[in-house]
Parts: sequence; structure tokens; C-alpha cells
Amino acid sequence: MRLVIGNKNYSSWSLRPWILLRHGHIRFDEVRIPLFTFEGEQMIEDLCPARKVPVLYDDRLVLWDSFAICEYIADKHPNKRLWPDDAQQRARARAMSAEMHSGFDDLRSSMPMNCRRVVDGFEPDNASKMDINRIIQLWDDALRVSGGPWLFGRYSVADAMFAPVASRFRTYGIKLPKTTQRYADDVLADKPMLQWYEDAQHEAEVIDSAEV
Repeated sequence: MRLVIGNKNYSSWSLRPWILLRHGHIRFDEVRIPLFTFEGEQMIEDLCPARKVPVLYDDRLVLWDSFAICEYIADKHPNKRLWPDDAQQRARARAMSAEMHSGFDDLRSSMPMNCRRVVDGFEPDNASKMDINRIIQLWDDALRVSGGPWLFGRYSVADAMFAPVASRFRTYGIKLPKTTQRYADDVLADKPMLQWYEDAQHEAEVIDSAEV
């Protein structure tokens, strides 16, 4: 398998399948596109059918959507148990993942992912606060049932889908209730996430629109 991703500092969508593959100890080749550069535009033309990252190549299969890629990884490697075993909990994990995939537009636009920065004195607008409160509710409900440490006990697609949110909360200094703060801290202290952050520190590209 080959996973095409964008800049690790900025590309929240790329992080999701990347960290799922790492957690599943699934071998893959990584191709990084430096977004908004001449070189990157050429690579996008060659490698990204929808002109977006991430893209997964597996033999003749080409997948260009992060959630679809995560679903495929879980389906191809059932022994990795990347969804909860219980049917009802699996359904809840899928619903949470789908909501993350399609929602929270205000949070995304006002709080772009940026692993290299901590923004002092940031105050989210009301729409973003509503998104933050909904995420807190989702995390709290899942953790209360599962007991943690991950949303559904062991690591799943749902944790991969929400991993960039924990990064955003850190960057913008969002204060969380105790249970959800502990979960966010665990996400950020997770070994694959630490590797992602380390790689982001060594990137030279700057995307001005993500530098809030």
C-alpha cells in the first residue's frame, strides 16, 4: 500500500488514515506532497484524482477520501479489530466518525490544524464553541460507556478520525472537562502522534491561510 499525504503540519485529513495504519502496524509507503508549491501542484496532478489528499493506492485500487480509506483499512485487516466488536458500539463509532467527516465546518475554518504553533489568547466564535461542545459531548458519552482509554476501549477508526481535533484543541488552548482533557492528552502523547508532530517540525513549507 502507498499513502499520499499533504504537509504534516497542516493536513488533518492526511493524519487520519496515516495514524490508523500506524496503530494497526500495517506496512505502507508514504508519499508527502508539499501543498501550495509548484512541486506539489505537479504531484497532485499525477497522484490525486480529486486534487485532494490523502489518496491510498493498493494494487489497482485508488481511494481518495480519508473516511473511505479508513473503512477500507479496517475491512482489509479484520484481525486488527479497528472497529468495536459489539454491533451497537460499532454503529456508534461509525456515526461519530461520519459526523466528524461531514460536520464541524466552523471549527475547521476558524481553527485550522497547525502542529507547530500555540496560539495565545485565542477565543473561538460562537459557532466554533457549538462545535467544540458537541465534540466534548461525543467524547464524554463514548468514554463513559467504554471506560477508555480510547473512545471505544481499544483504538479504532473513531480515534483516528478525531485525532486532528485534539491537535487543534492544543494549538488554540481550548479548555476541556477533566475526562475529555485526559483523552485529548492521551491522543497527543500517543507514539504515532508524537512521530507525526516531530516530522511536522522539520517541514519548511508555510501555508499562510492556516497561520491564524
